Amino acid sequence: MATHEFKTPITAISSSIELLETKMQRDELMLPFYERNLSRIKEEITILSNMVDDILISGSIIASSPVTHPEVTDATTFTRTIKQQYFDQRPDKRLLKIKISGTRQDIYIDRSQFTSILTNLVSNAFKYSHGKNPLLSLHYRKKYLCIKIKDNGIGIPEKDIRLLFTPFFRAGNVGAREGAGLGLAIVKCFVNANNGTIAVSSDTTGTVFTITFPYATDTSS
Repeated sequence: MATHEFKTPITAISSSIELLETKMQRDELMLPFYERNLSRIKEEITILSNMVDDILISGSIIASSPVTHPEVTDATTFTRTIKQQYFDQRPDKRLLKIKISGTRQDIYIDRSQFTSILTNLVSNAFKYSHGKNPLLSLHYRKKYLCIKIKDNGIGIPEKDIRLLFTPFFRAGNVGAREGAGLGLAIVKCFVNANNGTIAVSSDTTGTVFTITFPYATDTSS
């Protein structure tokens, strides 16, 4: 209940910032100093909002298995839309690279949960990369879609990988980077709920998350 109450002021703050930004641009008052700080405020609001969402989702997961509403989905189009909506206007000007191979086939997935899976993993890839562009690859295999999200970051200690999908767990080398340790637990739960698999490999040059989903024609739903 308390977490739900946070949503109202977060939404109000976000709306006020949008109105302020629009008004300043219209009145030609948007100096670089204001633009830079308004952008920072918006970024922090997004982080806070995502954390609240993760807590709400994790609560429902603990209470019961997530309910899915799967639809036949073109993963290529969907991924490009996610990129445009969430990752094309980053303050640091970095971009998400997308690579596609194989013959496209649709998957059968809950689109809201698919959004959460992709945004969590790609956001982490940006967070832990050393100023480079993360890569999201879609490999259309014979019987399933293989999605890989690769960063160029600090890597994950080997001893921490087995606990990586545990709620509230954070790897020992994340330092002061923001996060509540809920994102990957939610990702794994949503992947499993949509008949997928998830694996992770990591070393000092970066981390790769690999997800697979069966094609729509191979599902029993």
